[in-house]
Amino acid sequence: MECCGPGYASPKEAIKAPNEKLLYTIAIYTGTGIQKPDYLATVDVDPESPTYSQVIHRLEMPGIGDELHHMGWNACSSCHDDSSMSRKFLILPGVRSNNLHIVDTATDPRAPRLYKIIDGAEIKGKADYPDRIQFTVLVQKSLYHF
Repeated sequence: MECCGPGYASPKEAIKAPNEKLLYTIAIYTGTGIQKPDYLATVDVDPESPTYSQVIHRLEMPGIGDELHHMGWNACSSCHDDSSMSRKFLILPGVRSNNLHIVDTATDPRAPRLYKIIDGAEIKGKADYPDRIQFTVLVQKSLYHF
């Protein structure tokens, strides 16, 4: 079933989709003794590409010690039938900082850029959530729109 929004109606439908050409993954330094910012790595996963299986871009976060964790899209598969939605941003929560790093992947998918940071203290105040960020709480309460 082809539709109009991001994602797929089911895992069965997702399997029928073309293979991804890029992969985004986080790289953290927590526990290594290295004092550098965590980063989002962009990996070329297109077997026809000359840079196949290589990290082609690193987007460093501005702070040290965020401990990026459980990133997700601004629109999930449940939006598969909503033409107003698209996957433009990755949201990267920092477990230690409680900051949300919003990354623009639409402008240049091969070299994403930091769009904005939402301060952890602001999030805790709006969500009335006492401790670590729970990404799903923010989505369910629809506190932020990008």
